[in-house]
Amino acid sequence: MNIIPKIITTILMSTLLTNLPYDKIDIKKNIPISIGKEQLLHKKDNLITPEQTKAQIELFKQALDEFGATSPEQVISIWVKTEKTRNGVYHYSVACKELKRKIIEDLGAPKDTYWIYGVSSPWLDRYEVISKNKISDTEYIVKLKFFWSTSSGPFNTTENTLKIIQSGDTWCVKEVI
Repeated sequence: MNIIPKIITTILMSTLLTNLPYDKIDIKKNIPISIGKEQLLHKKDNLITPEQTKAQIELFKQALDEFGATSPEQVISIWVKTEKTRNGVYHYSVACKELKRKIIEDLGAPKDTYWIYGVSSPWLDRYEVISKNKISDTEYIVKLKFFWSTSSGPFNTTENTLKIIQSGDTWCVKEVI
């Protein structure tokens, strides 16, 4: 399952590049450059347009939808990465189809918006699994507690209660209760 973090990183980088205020990106140097819209470019110029990047993000999203966590523990680990990194793609990657639709509804399509959660402070210091109740062989209710810090010291704690289910060969978050 090491492929999921690589796909997520690629999607995030593509999303960030899509939202740069430039007309083209020099992919050899990864440097945004501004050019006149009337100027014609050829493939040999190694430049991509925001439209091409948006299409690529959609392709990465489609690929990401084909993968899933192999256990409830892996779902929890990936879910927490959103809190650690503020990267909403991690939540999306372990969400069930219904929750993925809600994420897109709430945050917008990945090709059109940033999926960044939170700001620079507070940051996640640590988390604990408060409870993990096995409802059946294919369903768990998991309560997570997040401990936040600021430069001034500890901050408020927050909690998520996740309904995690097995869907086919993979596990996903069906809902946040």
